[in-house]
Amino acid sequence: GDLLGFITPDKLVEVAKGVLTMHRDFGDRTNRKHARLKYVLEERGVEWFRNELENRLGFKFEPVRPFQFTRQGDQYGWHQQLDGNYFLTLFVENGRIKDTETRQLKTALRKVVSEFRPEVRLTPSQNLILANVKPEQRDGINRIFAEHNINTEHQGSATRLASIACPALPTCGLALSESERVMPEVITRVEKLMEEANLAGEEIVLRMTGCPNGCARPYMAEIAFVGRAPNKYQIYVGGNESSTRLNRLYKENMKLEELEDVLRPVLTRYASERNNGERFGDWAARVLWAETAVQG
Repeated sequence: GDLLGFITPDKLVEVAKGVLTMHRDFGDRTNRKHARLKYVLEERGVEWFRNELENRLGFKFEPVRPFQFTRQGDQYGWHQQLDGNYFLTLFVENGRIKDTETRQLKTALRKVVSEFRPEVRLTPSQNLILANVKPEQRDGINRIFAEHNINTEHQGSATRLASIACPALPTCGLALSESERVMPEVITRVEKLMEEANLAGEEIVLRMTGCPNGCARPYMAEIAFVGRAPNKYQIYVGGNESSTRLNRLYKENMKLEELEDVLRPVLTRYASERNNGERFGDWAARVLWAETAVQG
């Protein structure tokens, strides 16, 4: 994206509200496919957008400052805020808050919010943050979650915690294939392959969508499964840890039952060929991109 300028943290909420009103006032509200802020920028230009936004805010942006993103994702577990209170980040697999036979996340959350009244925030990675928790409330919150089989510190493997999926079938009318309902098992199968390749415990960012629209941001994942038809997926590889590099199409029309045949040789090669500390996405971009554009 184009950079508009620099703001200090105290202006963040004000600027975010200004951007939302820009989309509200100038975005296409009649066509769902065209109702995106990117089309406002494309049609009117970055300079116009900056000037209009600054007029609304009543101040000008400072010049752009250098920065670098190094990773994406959430900080799971308990962390102290600058004001001395705490926040707790909870892993919500594929963003679905529900009770199961093994863990009752929905019931536990209802009890915690009712009793302790934390501020509830949603993250871009489909997880929940319970913020502004007083230090003396932590034990009570941990107790409720433990009673419902939820560990607030060790919430899952590195790969599972880094992976997300869109709702797809049966919720989304645009879905061409499964995503949310099959992703947990897909991760289990991929982690078994990682264990075979002596990669157990390492993090690979996996994402899955039921169609090419990309609601779970598959095109920045290290490995992505993008549904194209019932039980047929395109495989993309080569995104990076910071989500600043787009991946590339690696294989067309993989059926889920073919997952091991497709990924086992790739993960085995990665384990033996990678440089010291090199992540899967970086290896894939360096090696696989150079070998082939698309496998049939």
